[in-house]
Amino acid sequence: MSVQREELHHLIDELPEEQVGRVLALVRGSVPGHASRKAVLATLAAVQERMSGVTGVDEELQSLRDEPRD
Repeated sequence: MSVQREELHHLIDELPEEQVGRVLALVRGSVPGHASRKAVLATLAAVQERMSGVTGVDEELQSLRDEPRD
């Protein structure tokens, strides 16, 4: 492992647990292929619109939207 990766691991280990998720979100947002939360919510909104009126879909999509993020 490179020195920079080792330092990153060390810094993350030093963070309070409640801040680790925010750091991971920043890193994921800068890695190609990871969708941003805004893009995911836009996709969910489009699916919800197309599936409007189908029993249970609105509730399921809302529960996905409200889930805590790691």
